[in-house]
Amino acid sequence: MAFKNYSKKSRNKNDGNSDNFENSISYDPIKRESIDYENWETYIAYYRHHIDEFAVNVLGLKLYPFQRLILRAMARYQYSMLICCRGIGKSWLSAVFFICAAILYPGIKLGIASGKGQQARNVIIQKIKGELAKHEDIAREINFPIKTGSDDCVVNFKNGSEIRAIVLGNGQSGDSARSWRFHYLLCDEARIIPDDIIETILIPMTKTKRPIAITHSEYEKGKVIFISSAYLKTSSLYKRFMHHYKKMVSGDPNYFVCTLPYQVGVDAGIFDEDDILSELEKPTMNKEKFDYEYRGVFVGSSGESYYPYELTQEVRTLEKCELEQPKKSKSEYIIVHDVATSTALDADQAVTTVIKLKPKVNGTFTKEVVYMKANKGLTLQKQRDFLRYLVHIRFPNTIKLVIDSRGNGENLPHLFYETWEYVDEKNGQRFEFPPLIKDDDQDAFTLKNSNPLIRAVTATNQYNNIMYPYMKSCFEDGTLRLLVPSEQMDILFKTDAMTAEEFAVYIETDLLLQELSNIKQMESNAKNIIYERIVNTTKRDRVTSLGYGLHFIYEMEMDNKLRANQNDEFNYLDYLYISQ
Repeated sequence: MAFKNYSKKSRNKNDGNSDNFENSISYDPIKRESIDYENWETYIAYYRHHIDEFAVNVLGLKLYPFQRLILRAMARYQYSMLICCRGIGKSWLSAVFFICAAILYPGIKLGIASGKGQQARNVIIQKIKGELAKHEDIAREINFPIKTGSDDCVVNFKNGSEIRAIVLGNGQSGDSARSWRFHYLLCDEARIIPDDIIETILIPMTKTKRPIAITHSEYEKGKVIFISSAYLKTSSLYKRFMHHYKKMVSGDPNYFVCTLPYQVGVDAGIFDEDDILSELEKPTMNKEKFDYEYRGVFVGSSGESYYPYELTQEVRTLEKCELEQPKKSKSEYIIVHDVATSTALDADQAVTTVIKLKPKVNGTFTKEVVYMKANKGLTLQKQRDFLRYLVHIRFPNTIKLVIDSRGNGENLPHLFYETWEYVDEKNGQRFEFPPLIKDDDQDAFTLKNSNPLIRAVTATNQYNNIMYPYMKSCFEDGTLRLLVPSEQMDILFKTDAMTAEEFAVYIETDLLLQELSNIKQMESNAKNIIYERIVNTTKRDRVTSLGYGLHFIYEMEMDNKLRANQNDEFNYLDYLYISQ
């Protein structure tokens, strides 16, 4: 009987339902008041135009001045582009803007797209559900639960608005996203979204007005926001950046673009400058990469470059690296090793490259660089063991081990002139492999069971004048294939879908292209063609490792063509003899 003495409203209050944002009872106002619609419209209109103030005054968020400026720009321009340094919080800020817009524009549909589906979902999973939804004033507006499934990742609001992450489909084709319609669209990490997908799939999504704008015949345009770190001047992102920039400086009111280098974060207290600058000391970092990841600068090859990015980027088509050859693989491999032993910070690195061969009917090969690893400070014995492991255990289909035998590398081939034992850590089984010898060392052929697998290389100017031009021709005709940029695989690594060892191969490929862009062709004082570095402090260990392997493949191709010509000549003469 006592239970009946309480009103439904009182029971809900006592039970805590009115304050439980996951309970539909919380949607009901605690105290109804009459609304002054004129004042309310003024209030909403002001905060729509000053959306940063809404985030601070109403939602209680703490924002830095640069964040407030960016939020206001997002609200006022149809096309916004933010080129930000790594770690400055571009995805978080975009999530704040979308939440504010969802509250201020009832029924609005907000979409998030990225080059990788998980990246778009992470804005909802990490930034909204993991952080922003814990603010009481934001949680009050959300219709919980927040869905985070791979096919249905969405934040629904009580006023009918929604924020949804979409998947572009297999191979970033965009086919699975065609049916979606949004009023605002965020292109997260825009540099890895193909430009044709942006133009033909994503931007057209934003052409539909909100129903209320149609009902009242109001003028309203959709918005597209691009956020990314900078990249190469050869990328489609740079072309879009320059288009936005030229539109903005010409006075077009629909465009806004800005870059936010690491100094902005330092001034705001987000970063410590010495900590950011210490990134330059890491072995996987160089000046170009630092420029586009932390300084917001698009980088490009020097006009002197023999291998400009415009040339080398085109062959980055391989999706998967190989830490070992696939089971039952019939493909042959070339393993190449450029030797270095010093531990000094500015010393060369020992770089190992694995090239997978795919023969063509004309006797040439498609060359796929499936593995690359740089080591510093390894002794010759450890380098020998590492190469033995690759040849016998990981890539047993290896047909040639190419080793740089200049300087420190002179003695390395001879360390292979003995049997090598390997113990399988999983089962303790012991294996013994025969001596590996140089393929031109006639005396070593007397070693029992020896295998002439090693090609020792001493690069002369004549050798280089074959290697460098041949390498360029491989880029030009597309017979050389490299791994896609590491940025495209970053989300797989961060979500544990890719191991650190695998991801490192993609980074090594990035560094290879940066080294290539620093190579120039010039004439020496003796009137010889030589290949030098534009910036002498930038190494070229990866370039020479790849180059030595390609030179050997060039020799194979020439031999194949010579044999084909000899066979043709023999058949032709034989035919004449029979005709007689």
